[in-house]
Amino acid sequence: MFSVSSLTAQKLESKGFKDYFPIAERPFLTGGSGNNEYETILLEAKPVVYYSIYNDIRSALNRDTITNGDAVYLSIQPHLRIYDENSKPVKTPSYKFFIGWQSIIKTENDNFLTAAIESGHYSNGQSKSAFNTQFADNSPESRALYDDITDDTNLAELLNRESGNFSTNLTRLSLNYRINTFDARNYMQKAHSFTLTYQLYHNRFLGAFNFGGYNPEDIDIYGKHQVEGGYEYTAHLNRWRYSITQRLYWHPDVHPSADPFRSETSLSLYPWDSDFGLMARFVFGYDDYNYRFVDSYPRFSVGFTWDWFTPFVIKPTKLQVEEN
Repeated sequence: MFSVSSLTAQKLESKGFKDYFPIAERPFLTGGSGNNEYETILLEAKPVVYYSIYNDIRSALNRDTITNGDAVYLSIQPHLRIYDENSKPVKTPSYKFFIGWQSIIKTENDNFLTAAIESGHYSNGQSKSAFNTQFADNSPESRALYDDITDDTNLAELLNRESGNFSTNLTRLSLNYRINTFDARNYMQKAHSFTLTYQLYHNRFLGAFNFGGYNPEDIDIYGKHQVEGGYEYTAHLNRWRYSITQRLYWHPDVHPSADPFRSETSLSLYPWDSDFGLMARFVFGYDDYNYRFVDSYPRFSVGFTWDWFTPFVIKPTKLQVEEN
């Protein structure tokens, strides 16, 4: 007969039959309040998925030898909104596609250090000018509109919110350090996670192929650079796991009418220590919905989320030996 502790151990071990991504964008589905002055959001979703080409992150943290773990993967990150409009409730949905690599090492204190590089494409699949519903994107008529844009122009008032194109290629470099506290079973009970990311918009796909890039006029408005910083505290309360997350974004070279800062604060609750969770979040600063970064407003929302790096049992470094 299995004891309760044996069943618990089996449950913890079973979490190994999935791929882990220490640096990841969590999917969510939310509804809430707080909108720009032109539109009202009913529902918002990021159904993010990761597909491993190779992933030994969990197994590397449990080997008899000290070794790093790696993941090579594809990630598709749609961003969808349903607006309170009868004719076209879903407008300018955006899509990010990444090819990525992550590598994780475990320190002598059983903390995790992870580095990641991701490169891909970001667009909303539209065909019209960003600031006119009649002209095709990158047409002579559309390009002429930018001649009238100055530092004092309010781009949020001019934005084509129905069919304006947003397109660029991008690369992200991230570093994460996770300070862990484990219980007697070597199962993570608490963690402090710190992440720093630099993002670059560039014209060539993967830095080499000449497609999917930006218009010269648009990149002067987007800006090329973005810096992100994040902190997350994860702990357990009875059979629930919870995470408190703060993320800050800064893109310094956007058009002067756009807010260069964004803040996201969230609380996530995972019943029975599962992957699926409940989420509440508050954001303010620039909007992250493709060309709507020219908008800035606060928003509170609640909904559902999914965790790509749930706790699992590891082998402590003191029980491992150096790899030959």
